[in-house]
Amino acid sequence: MKKNHLTLVIQSAFSANRSVKTTAQFSFHKRVILWFFLCILLMVFFGARGSRAIIKNQRLKQDIAVLEASLSQRATLEKKIEKARGEERRIRAFLGLDAGDEIINIDERLGMGGSDSGEYDDMQALDPMAELDALVDKRPLHEQVYSLLDDLGELKGKLSQMAETLKTRPTIMPIQDGEIWMTSGFGWRKGPFTGLREFHSGVDLSGKKGMSILATADGVVKSLGYDSMYGNNVLISHDARFETLYGHLLKIKVKEGEKVTRGQVVGLMGSTGLSTGNHVHYEIVDKGKKVNPYNFILNRDNIKLRSSRG
Repeated sequence: MKKNHLTLVIQSAFSANRSVKTTAQFSFHKRVILWFFLCILLMVFFGARGSRAIIKNQRLKQDIAVLEASLSQRATLEKKIEKARGEERRIRAFLGLDAGDEIINIDERLGMGGSDSGEYDDMQALDPMAELDALVDKRPLHEQVYSLLDDLGELKGKLSQMAETLKTRPTIMPIQDGEIWMTSGFGWRKGPFTGLREFHSGVDLSGKKGMSILATADGVVKSLGYDSMYGNNVLISHDARFETLYGHLLKIKVKEGEKVTRGQVVGLMGSTGLSTGNHVHYEIVDKGKKVNPYNFILNRDNIKLRSSRG
């Protein structure tokens, strides 16, 4: 046997009646044996640590997935809050309520709109980033939600107080079912028949033939009939101030002098008169002056609108 070596002897089973016979003999240096056991210990150690690292990594991936889902939900919630805020601002503007909830005068505020070109005299004085930063609500999300709920609750109370006044204000779309195309807005446009510049005194809302056309506020049918421009049409008077006109109807569903309520069917969509296709020409007259109906509609975000020229 060599010094600093270990000898491994392999032999068959021992029996008293048999002599010992060596089958195989191996000699190893002691350092090799030490390195062998050291490698085994290292493999066990790092294998255990590796398993823990893999488990930890899987947990981190799960936590990241949960966090990403949470951030996505937060972004969605923030968009919903901002949309609700926009609706609240629209209703407040319509009712004539300022930030302090003082009623400015609903009759003077109704129907206001149009170009913003004259809003600022000195555009260079504006800081776009500062304006944008001022619009961002930096409060925690839960505070924004509680604030929005409080404001909406207060606004609901204001609406309840003004319910009777608002019954005769044209505030809804004259069409509620299906997809709607706003094919022509209020104002100057290129005439679909003449190609010349002309003023369009209402909005054209297109849809399927026979769709129900609704009264946009309580009122009384002032007149109805047929003319070459608007075809079958209905004119409704809403108190002493507002009138609404519904033109190009396929069929009229009300009678002259009849009292109507908001949402009542006054006719069916058609293409009578001077028309390029099925639609309703909707007008609002305020104290004898034709105004933009789109500024009065509070539920326009609930209906799909597609605008096109013409």
